[in-house]
Amino acid sequence: MIKFSLTVLACCVILAGSARASHVIVGSGPQFTQTHLTGTINWTSNNTYQVKGWVFVDSLSVLIIDPGTVVYGDKPSLSALIIRRGAKMIANGTLSQPILFTSAEGPGTRAPGDWGGVILLGAATTNKPITQQIEGGFTTQAPGQTYYGGSNDDDSSGVLRYVRIEYAGVAFGPDDEINGLTLGGVGRKTKLEYIQVSYSNDDDYEFFGGTAQGKYLIGWRTRDDDFDTDFGFNGRLQFCYAKRDVNIFGLAANDQSNGFESDNENNAATGHSALPRTKAKVSNMTLIGPFADVASAAAGNLTKWQHEALIRRSSEFSIYNSVLAGWPFGPTIRDTATQRAASDGRLEIRNTSVGAAQGTATILDSTVTTTPAPVIPFSAPEWFKAPGKNNLGVLPREWGPGSAINFTAAAFTLGAGNDPVPGAGTELATAGSAIDGNITGEAFFTPTTYRGAFDPSIPMASQWTAGWTNFAPENTQTTAMTNGWNLVSVPNVPASFGTSTLFPTAVANTVNSFITGAYTQPATLVNGEGYWAFYSAPASNTIAGTNLTTASVTVASGNRWVLVGSVSTFKPASALTSTPPGAIVGGTLYEWNGTVYVAATTLVPGRGYWVFVNAPCTLNIN
Repeated sequence: MIKFSLTVLACCVILAGSARASHVIVGSGPQFTQTHLTGTINWTSNNTYQVKGWVFVDSLSVLIIDPGTVVYGDKPSLSALIIRRGAKMIANGTLSQPILFTSAEGPGTRAPGDWGGVILLGAATTNKPITQQIEGGFTTQAPGQTYYGGSNDDDSSGVLRYVRIEYAGVAFGPDDEINGLTLGGVGRKTKLEYIQVSYSNDDDYEFFGGTAQGKYLIGWRTRDDDFDTDFGFNGRLQFCYAKRDVNIFGLAANDQSNGFESDNENNAATGHSALPRTKAKVSNMTLIGPFADVASAAAGNLTKWQHEALIRRSSEFSIYNSVLAGWPFGPTIRDTATQRAASDGRLEIRNTSVGAAQGTATILDSTVTTTPAPVIPFSAPEWFKAPGKNNLGVLPREWGPGSAINFTAAAFTLGAGNDPVPGAGTELATAGSAIDGNITGEAFFTPTTYRGAFDPSIPMASQWTAGWTNFAPENTQTTAMTNGWNLVSVPNVPASFGTSTLFPTAVANTVNSFITGAYTQPATLVNGEGYWAFYSAPASNTIAGTNLTTASVTVASGNRWVLVGSVSTFKPASALTSTPPGAIVGGTLYEWNGTVYVAATTLVPGRGYWVFVNAPCTLNIN
């Protein structure tokens, strides 16, 4: 059934010199070492990419990442991918082939902060000089490497669509962090849709000025804030979801883990009054904190877990048609300048439901000047509940099963069973929403009849999150499959070794073994072996399981080619040895890249390889 004979293998090896290598190292490796990419660069799904050190896409250059491509971040070098001002990244994934940026560590060993993350730098307006350097440890670098901002609000840094970013985020010091996705001065012509940031070591998304617009964004179990806006950010966001884990929060002494956090800028001497002001507008947001009910939130760590929305330092951040729940405090209008913006109608919360354990705080920040004069008195609860705003939430207020908001128990599940969709008759479905107030007539916002990110009439399996997200990345390995035959393996230890379970989208009865010297179609697969799998269309295949660092297979006869597999982490080709020693002829492995065979220098998780043995032996991946 397999169309590749051993004769074809030998012929294709001759052609391999012109083929792409399957495992591509991008960057030189040591921490803080720069690598610069110029021109038009294309990363393709038949290869895997491992980013080491700081990799810059230079101005006027374009990085194109094909659907389904997997990019690994390197932990020792705290790697990061930086798209400089004037450059673009076209990461245009699809529903069946999302683009994945993830940790190179194996399943079960990954953690927030395994690598730096993705940074987009644009030329849109901020309230900082155009020589402002982005946060993230870059102060030791030559000036200009990470500047952002300008005057072109229609600037484009490219496309991020159907993209997942996992285990990123590095804190170099207070207010000097790389986030899961960092956006500095990014313009509104940048396409940001269907993005999931998971297990970030700082914020999921931080917007430093600019006019970026995004829809269908997910923050999953981050450490600091879900959406952070600073330095005059004037963008728009709609249909966004974030869920928090009570065991993952900011570790530094002054850290607070909030849902929204919004500042105008950081100069206290001027009352944070730089122009343009942060005027972000967000609609249809579902933010669910770490606590499932009022009792657990009231007894929680109130030093670390704080606000569903912390709006301060002259920000004019506004929220519409949303639901915020699961933190001790609801929206907090922190200081006098921000309270003045709320009182004057420049800062709005409308058609929004809130559930929180402690209340809606009105704490004054003494570092902010009182010009213009403070609002005396300013009551955040009264402002929130004012007639015509259609907000709901006299705090404290429950949000779990049986409450007015009535999130089910599945909304607090931290895994593949997570389901934040509200019931058809609940407050979020019936209380009403509108494109009104300061977003009246704004074409960016899609009208809905419900509050939050999810249509109550559609089950979770059919929501906009279906098909491309991963709510359990800690235990999965994803491999890109090309149209046609693919050499694959089982790189970790799954719960089931059934063929249809592990490769569900492969064409039926095409997962073939060659370990016996003849092609077979096993119903049960094993670690250590390689297999052929046929796909009628490109796809991303994800296998859930625990870490596998070693594997072995027994070969009953010699003088033939054998298909072997890989394990959970990258291994050099020399990690494949034989017992007794010397049975591997030439020590060379070959892989199929979708076009030709190429010599492999690295065993990539999820891939299979050909090796020639001259005697019966056991092949070991050490």
